[in-house]
Amino acid sequence: MVMPRKFNCAIIAIGDELLMGKIQDSNSSFLAHLISEYGFHVLSMEIIGDEEPRMVAAMQSALEEADLLLITGGLGPTEDDRTRHALAAVTGTALQENKSAWRQITSYYNKNWPGRTMSASNKRQALMPRGTKILKNDRGTAPGMLAKVGEAYIACMPGVPHEMRAMADRLMGQLDDLFPDLHPPVCEEIHFAGLGESRAQDLLGDLLAGEKPQVGICAHEDGHITIRVRGSASAVKTRCSKIRKVLKHFLLPTSSLAESIVTTLSERGELLTTAESCTCGHIVAAIGAIPGASDVLHESMVAYHNDIKTQRLGVDPTLIKQHGVVSEQVVAAMAKGALDRTYANYAIVSSGIAGPGGGTKQKPVGTVWVAVASEDRVMTHRLSLRGDRSRIQRRSAAEALRLLWQLIIESE
Repeated sequence: MVMPRKFNCAIIAIGDELLMGKIQDSNSSFLAHLISEYGFHVLSMEIIGDEEPRMVAAMQSALEEADLLLITGGLGPTEDDRTRHALAAVTGTALQENKSAWRQITSYYNKNWPGRTMSASNKRQALMPRGTKILKNDRGTAPGMLAKVGEAYIACMPGVPHEMRAMADRLMGQLDDLFPDLHPPVCEEIHFAGLGESRAQDLLGDLLAGEKPQVGICAHEDGHITIRVRGSASAVKTRCSKIRKVLKHFLLPTSSLAESIVTTLSERGELLTTAESCTCGHIVAAIGAIPGASDVLHESMVAYHNDIKTQRLGVDPTLIKQHGVVSEQVVAAMAKGALDRTYANYAIVSSGIAGPGGGTKQKPVGTVWVAVASEDRVMTHRLSLRGDRSRIQRRSAAEALRLLWQLIIESE
């Protein structure tokens, strides 16, 4: 039996701003996920600065093992954008103006900024090593480049994420021609919530082990967990069937918690209301970002100050005085009040200390209570979070949605 050939990929992100931490490198993780879907094994991901000799050395080193080298950044119009020069050195060819690239640049510029004179520096973006193929950019002025070095290919793309992603998606359509022997594995994802990663590991045991198929598990900041299974069609089908059987009470119908909530409530014809304090709208923003949210989202309130909690949600001031606004008793009352004052079937609320100030020894920064309510049940959960204000708000919203999902599936 002839084993299918293994294809390797390396990824290089270029830019001093990445090395200095001024910009986060999201491109490499996107490309690693994308190219893995097509059956490539990612050997490495590297960030280097704008120094041309380092670019050349990094490209040459990557090509020792990689069949495909994906590069982002360094294609702008300024003098420090040297990716094209490094590519010319690696391919051993001279830079020359590519007329097709220049037409693409001028066409894009005239379409998006009619009547404005284009800077002469944009001419640099039309310089390409001789024999290089253009990778079309329909979202910016920097065309990409595709070059062959020996039996390997180098694809250079812009560093701007939305430009790079569109270009990379089109490049994937050329992989069959570039690598005729490439055979992408079957890949399937299983999403679930309401069950922690360690507990899932205990329940699934050997179902998460082995190489044929490969199984990986990943917890997401937005509150759900994904299991990824890769391998032959039969092996993936069999393994996924067994995993779903074990996790059947926790499975999400879609790939995100918020979308699963919207989908499920929409199918049931049920409504949701929110009343947030410390999360300041993060919960409703997650729901509102989902297409079809208007079918389920009844109304939302940011009940930040205590008088709003008492006047608009009916929270007894005595509860706040006795237990504090960040307490199980208060969030339970908020949830009941939000539900009683609307036509919604479910309510979801939060109250906590997001920081950086306001914490005490008994209730430090990161102490958050979330609650959800239906007509006949209230569920509460206390969180002890770490991080800055933004992370505490995001994680609180995610945990509130996770608690709501638990209430929804338990009410079936």
